[in-house]
Amino acid sequence: MLKKTWIPLTIVVVVALGAYAILRVRDSTTHHDTTTAEGSGITENFNPKHITYEVTGSGGTANLNYLDENGQPHLVENATLPWSYTIVTTLPSMSANIMAQGSRNVAGLGCRVVVDDEVRDERSSGDHIKPFIYCLVKSV
Repeated sequence: MLKKTWIPLTIVVVVALGAYAILRVRDSTTHHDTTTAEGSGITENFNPKHITYEVTGSGGTANLNYLDENGQPHLVENATLPWSYTIVTTLPSMSANIMAQGSRNVAGLGCRVVVDDEVRDERSSGDHIKPFIYCLVKSV
């Protein structure tokens, strides 16, 4: 009789030992007493970036298009030059872009993108009839 039942009996013992081992491993990993310090789940904004758009020129106004910190475009019509706007963000990355179309009497239209007091892009236009200029920083 032992000749016929030893294989099924061995399988039952191996399965039982395997199930016991799995339950012990699960119990040891799921019953940790986790204590957290007060306020540990709160992350504060850090390393804010200051992005300043600047448009310069003399003798007129310009229509401006720029991207805010969320990538949304904004239009400023007939902005008196010089013009500047500062964004403060804690996003890990953003694209900074400004475009300006000067009126007919604008001379020396230029733009600049400054990130944390460092000029990242600066351009100027020598066009005297409806000058157009843009500045772009792909990742600030």
